Amino acid sequence: MNRIFDGRLACLCVGVLALSASAFSAEDRPLGAHADEIAKAEFDKYCRQICGKTVEGAKFSVDASLDGVHDEYAVRSIDGGISFVGANGRALLYSVYDFLSRRCGCRWYWDGDAVPRADKVDVSGVDIREKSRFEYRAIRYFAHRGLTRFQAEHWGYEDWKKEIDWCVKNRLNTFMLRIGQDDLFQKAFPDVCPYPDPSKPIPETKGLKSGYDNRSLFWSLQYRGELRRKVLAYARERGLMHPEDFGTMSHWYSRTPYTFLNKMNPPFLPQEGGGYGHPTDRVWDIRDSKWLDAYWKLTQASIDNYGRPDLLHTIGIAERLCYTNRADNLKMKVDTLGILVKNALSHYPDSKILFAGWDFYHNWRVDEVGQLLKTLDPEKVLIWDYEADANNNTNFTEWDVIGKYPYTFGIFLTLEQGLDVRADYACIVKRQRMIKDDPMCKGYLLWPESSHTDQLCINYFTANSWKADKDDLDALLSDMCRSRYGRQAAKMKSLWEEVVPVSTNCDNCWYDNAGRYSFMFCLIPRDREKTVNRARSPERFKSVPGTLRALADVEWEGEFVKRDAIDLARTTADRLIMSLMVDPRGNAGKIADMMEKFKDLLALDTDYSLYESMNRLEAVEHISYPDFDKTLLSNALNAYCSSHQYEAFVGMHIPWWRRLAETGEMPPREFSLGVYDMHLRDLRPTMPRTRENYRRVMLELAASAASVFDK
Repeated sequence: MNRIFDGRLACLCVGVLALSASAFSAEDRPLGAHADEIAKAEFDKYCRQICGKTVEGAKFSVDASLDGVHDEYAVRSIDGGISFVGANGRALLYSVYDFLSRRCGCRWYWDGDAVPRADKVDVSGVDIREKSRFEYRAIRYFAHRGLTRFQAEHWGYEDWKKEIDWCVKNRLNTFMLRIGQDDLFQKAFPDVCPYPDPSKPIPETKGLKSGYDNRSLFWSLQYRGELRRKVLAYARERGLMHPEDFGTMSHWYSRTPYTFLNKMNPPFLPQEGGGYGHPTDRVWDIRDSKWLDAYWKLTQASIDNYGRPDLLHTIGIAERLCYTNRADNLKMKVDTLGILVKNALSHYPDSKILFAGWDFYHNWRVDEVGQLLKTLDPEKVLIWDYEADANNNTNFTEWDVIGKYPYTFGIFLTLEQGLDVRADYACIVKRQRMIKDDPMCKGYLLWPESSHTDQLCINYFTANSWKADKDDLDALLSDMCRSRYGRQAAKMKSLWEEVVPVSTNCDNCWYDNAGRYSFMFCLIPRDREKTVNRARSPERFKSVPGTLRALADVEWEGEFVKRDAIDLARTTADRLIMSLMVDPRGNAGKIADMMEKFKDLLALDTDYSLYESMNRLEAVEHISYPDFDKTLLSNALNAYCSSHQYEAFVGMHIPWWRRLAETGEMPPREFSLGVYDMHLRDLRPTMPRTRENYRRVMLELAASAASVFDK
């Protein structure tokens, strides 16, 4: 079991850790302090994997005369060995991984390394010198729950170590944990906010709908705090930066405890819209310095216990509409954002402020963004934008920042529900070329709501975050297939080439999928017409049966091939199922048939089972709340998050479409509600995960898809 500390020693350890955390601030711990030791250990480890022995005469050092802002490093052959030098600790590590990639053909994937075997590691004739085009190469992990592969809140310490190592191997220098509740209120206001009992629903669920809003705990906040401390310490040892949140942090995933609201009684900012009406996610009125200071105490508690103040990040008054009158709303936002920035810099004047662009995407006009930028100091404030692939509303190309105001380029890729192949390369490549040589573009980000979704897009990001000079998708795909699939490289490449155009044949690459569409029919009648109008004609997807038949011929072996074959099948079958919803009554039988086969496809891997994801949570740390399986189901199966969860297809989607096919009438909403009273163990997959079942499922899914086009 991957526990951070044995439960028998929990009380003693918590006391000791609390003492050590209060003894000195995390900001006193230098970034990459032991990188030379880590670099040597990593180089030796991979040399042994490649050829069975280490390389003599390898030297590792940090040279502060190199460009540290852009993480410069050099690798050179020396008499009798090789020298690795970095401007700082992380750059030193980059030098090792880059050498192993160039000279030895290693590739670094989130789900494992691809390390070729050789007779020796040749260190002769090496002369590498690199520095990044961007100051920030960053990735964010978000707060949704459901399936362990995709939702970072599920990950234990061993998972995080692998993820952080992957970040460093791919030369990222910034990552952000925005993964929900921490114990900041308990640390900032210990006399007001006790730790909640993890064996019971948290009080803040009272008066809320279920779904993703239900933040009842699977691990105690004490455990989560210790996990966060260890994760960030591990990242700091490898030189990664982590932005600290400040400002109005009240949100659906970071709710204000009722104990704080009842005892402190904070007033709220005016709010006319944006969907946040519950007192636990309302924003306190920071025009009163008392409540500005109260928010800051949360930030300071995080810095003191877990973080560093080098980078400070704010989402501002995110997604909220203060007034319906646009002029009043703009003035309120500009004024309050100015207050937040001024306050943060008064505490840490040397920090860089990362000002998230998310709110611009939702509620701002282009001219309004320009008015705000006039009030912000470009020496201190960076527009931390991550919606470069947005296909509607405002985006960075319209804000008059190119060449004028510091900003970042970011791929959002997907909202929570988008768990498959879906990157919009036409948009990404076009806009990337606009920023390639713009000195005001300071960073390259991947900032999705779900992690580990589209493997090709993840590779695209890591290939371009260093210099944004690799937008030849065919070359990137070829390299990925060679290193990831071995002798099946050509076959898998041809399948990727078939799937990528199909994947983006939907209304919005960020979110459309068959699971979410189906949920709308099952439980939200008012959205059925909107869903029908967004569906594409099945005629656009005539290639799907052939792609699925070709996938059946893949030799289902090795974790990379096994995982990606299912990803490609999920994506193509999903888009065809979605298209059938253009005529829900007429196609109900076909939809139900395809969903039956799609359910079997999901059964082939633990990645898609909520029950197995819950078991992974339990293996990391005991889940005290006895009904958490129902909480987890509602976290995943709702209008925002419904996607490719096996239990959702078994318990809701398939029965609903079968009923419609049999009766010709839309089943009442109550027909599907019973799933929320079921236990995940009663919905779990049981089919053996064998090559034979893989081939059978693919062929049956292909036949079901082909029948869609039978006249």
